[in-house]
Amino acid sequence: MRKILILAAALIVNRSVYAQNFVASQPTEKHPSAIAALSSGLAGEGRATVHELVTFRDPRWTMLTIAQIAVSSADVATSLHNFHRCPTCIETGISRIVVGRRPDAHKYIIAGIVELGVEALAAHYLRNRGPIRKWYWRYVWTLPQSFSLYEHTGSDFHNIGLHLRCDPSGSNCF
Repeated sequence: MRKILILAAALIVNRSVYAQNFVASQPTEKHPSAIAALSSGLAGEGRATVHELVTFRDPRWTMLTIAQIAVSSADVATSLHNFHRCPTCIETGISRIVVGRRPDAHKYIIAGIVELGVEALAAHYLRNRGPIRKWYWRYVWTLPQSFSLYEHTGSDFHNIGLHLRCDPSGSNCF
C-alpha cells in the first residue's frame, strides 16, 4: 500500500510540475491576509477584463460577451413583458431563488450584472491563463459564457411562446 501511495504522489507531483509554464515573474505584492490577496487578484483580473472588453483586444471573447449581454437583455425584456401582461405568471427555474417569484426590473438588472460579470471574468481568466499548448483549451474557455448563452436563448423562446399562447386579457396563460 505504501508503494502505491508513493507512486501516486510521484505522478501527481510530476504532472503538476510539468503542467506549469515558467516565465520570468514579477515581484508580488505582500498582503497581510489571504482575503486581501484574493480581493487584489480579483480586482486586477476585473480591471484587465473590462480593459479588453472596451478596447476589443480579443475579438472572439468580446463578441461572445456582447452576444451574452444581448441574449440576457432579451430574456429580461420578454420576461418583464410577460409579467406585465399576465398577472398569474411566476418566475420558474433556478433564477426564482435569486430574483423571486415576480421580480421587478431592478432585481433582474442586479442579478444580470453579477451573472454576466462572473461569467465574463471566468472566461477571460481561462482564456488568458489556461494551458495554451493543449488542443482542447481552444474551446474550454468558452464554456462559462456558452452555457449562459444557451440557457438565456431557451428562456427567450419560452417567453415568446408563452406570450403567443396567452389571451390578451391575461387571464388564461398556459
